[in-house]
Amino acid sequence: MAKDTQDLRTWLPTIALFGGLEEPALKRVITMLGEHHFEPGSEVCKQGEAGRAMFLVRHGEVVVCRDDESGARRKFIRMGSGEFFGEMTLIDIQKRSATVVVEKPSLVYSLGNRDLYNLYQEDPATYVMILQNLCRELSRRLRVTNNRLQTLASEVDDEDERTLIRPSVKKL
Repeated sequence: MAKDTQDLRTWLPTIALFGGLEEPALKRVITMLGEHHFEPGSEVCKQGEAGRAMFLVRHGEVVVCRDDESGARRKFIRMGSGEFFGEMTLIDIQKRSATVVVEKPSLVYSLGNRDLYNLYQEDPATYVMILQNLCRELSRRLRVTNNRLQTLASEVDDEDERTLIRPSVKKL
């Protein structure tokens, strides 16, 4: 099935990641997108595997999960149309930090790290705009996480000096 480019030209600018892109830049990005159809129960990506692409949900619903040390799967967030995931692998080139499972039949688009590299070489202005937008979204998500951690920390006994997250500290 061919991509619905008209739908994508209308839809992509509504996603924070592609905000501010001009029509030629949108057309370029559309040519880079892979189209994927998933049924419920399918895994879009799996925790611990090497990642090479991020994903945008056009239709349907997915759930971001993490498996703990005992193998228990914990659901973190549901995502629907206009939301994206997997972007961390494009930035830090680490293994996937979560598994994403399809809850409802879904149409998902992918944008690979090679596509972004080609964009960097061919259209640096568009590349920078997408990275700026991505950084803004990551910052927004970090602020939400900070607020949630603050709520959790306030529930811990004041006399308990443990912290919820202990950042690694390098000694000089």
